[in-house]
Amino acid sequence: MNAFVSPLEAPSRGVVAKAITPPCLIVNPRSFSASRGLAAQATSLALAHGAEVVTVDGPASTVAAVESILARRQAHVMVLAGDGTVCAIVDQLCHLPHGSWVPDLLVLPGGRSNLTAADLVPGGAALATLKRALELSREGRWDAAVEERRPLRIDQSPAPARHGFFVAAALIDSAIRQCHQHRSDHHTLASGLSTVGYLMRLGALALFGRSGLSCPSLAIDAQGCGTQHGRVRLLLVTTLLHRTGLFAPYADRGQGGVRMAAVSRAAPNFWRRLPRLLTGRYVPAMNPENGYLSGRCEQLTVSGLAGYSLDGEAFDTDPGRPVTITVGPRLRFVCP
Repeated sequence: MNAFVSPLEAPSRGVVAKAITPPCLIVNPRSFSASRGLAAQATSLALAHGAEVVTVDGPASTVAAVESILARRQAHVMVLAGDGTVCAIVDQLCHLPHGSWVPDLLVLPGGRSNLTAADLVPGGAALATLKRALELSREGRWDAAVEERRPLRIDQSPAPARHGFFVAAALIDSAIRQCHQHRSDHHTLASGLSTVGYLMRLGALALFGRSGLSCPSLAIDAQGCGTQHGRVRLLLVTTLLHRTGLFAPYADRGQGGVRMAAVSRAAPNFWRRLPRLLTGRYVPAMNPENGYLSGRCEQLTVSGLAGYSLDGEAFDTDPGRPVTITVGPRLRFVCP
């Protein structure tokens, strides 16, 4: 489904009118938060402010919505959806030829975890943020709230590159897959624990060896930051700044646009140090020699990887070929 709603009427044939492209709201009413009435409220608010609304419910309609926006050069685009839909839009824009025109994006929290929205618009409630953005667009002050950010680029030849903001692998990826399977089996699309909550529950089970998850054997090279070989508990990679909340599991080491954290199964005192790891409060003993590899790098290469989760969506990979993670092209995001 790709439902397009416009509050404007097209000018009569033969009438020369100044081209005014209104802002656009892309909404996925199937996303967790959006499905609880938020989608309808956001749609009403957008239409009341003269914006166009496009409703998407899957990959095909999302691609069509972005293609239509690109064709009309609709510069002010707001997205109310979960991380997966946002990731799909970002990936589509990143695959455009170099130098192509791209719209500005406002990411609103419409899913379960909303890591991307929380980072780009810290503490922003969806409807209040949408209203501010619509006012900025109407008053010509939109550009003052724009900042450039770069998503991750994940490559494994010969497959096409993927783009997104947050990669989780090793036990975290396995847990996310279990979480998705649990929701599918119990039909809990619009209810139940968030992904983060489910991961915390699995972590508690892992303390007693009851999670049913096993650590994969990986070879990790974070250029300029260090290397790691052997069984890995978790691997996290992002370009997000994590500007809100306590979750920021990256050490202040190295340089580059890729932020990463990997912990080996043999790392001492893992459970005792886990609160420090998750909040980025590393101590000297949490170093690569002890199995704690974390910091910034220009390029991350991982061998032996059978799969990963990108912005909450699971992808399979060939463990016989390395996966390379760098930063993707610059995109413009609105942070009102």
